[in-house]
Amino acid sequence: MSNTRRKTQKRANGFVMVMTLFVMVMLATLLIGNLNLEMVDLCLVKNRQQSLRAYYIAEAGIADAIDQIQRDGTLATTEWETDFPSSPDKYSIVVTQGGITVVNSTGLAATANFSRELEVEMRVSGSGPYDVTITQWKEVIQ
Repeated sequence: MSNTRRKTQKRANGFVMVMTLFVMVMLATLLIGNLNLEMVDLCLVKNRQQSLRAYYIAEAGIADAIDQIQRDGTLATTEWETDFPSSPDKYSIVVTQGGITVVNSTGLAATANFSRELEVEMRVSGSGPYDVTITQWKEVIQ
C-alpha cells in the first residue's frame, strides 16, 4: 500500500471518528433536553394534582357545612376546622348567617402546601331537615 493511500485512509478514519463523536454529542444533548422537559412536565402535573386535591378538600368543607345547616337550620359555631384522620389535609369553614348564608371553605393539601378557597351563598328555608338552595358558588382567588 502506498504512503498516500495510508494517509487518505487515516484521514477517512479520523473523519468518521469525528463525525461519530459529533453525532453522539448531538444525541446526548437532545436526550438531556428531553429529560429536562419531562421533569418540568412532571412537576406541573404534580402541582395540578395537589391544587385539585385542595379544591376537593374545600368542596368537602362546603358539603359538611351544608349537611350541618340542613340538620340544624342555624349553626351554633360559625367557624371550625376539620382534619382528615389518615392525612395532614384539612379544611377551614367560616359561616356568615343572615338573610343569605355565606359559607367560605378553605381546603389545604398539606403535603404540598396548596390551598384553595370556595365561597358559597345559600338560602335556608323550611323546617328540619331544612332546605338549602345554593344561589352562588365561586372560587376565591387568593
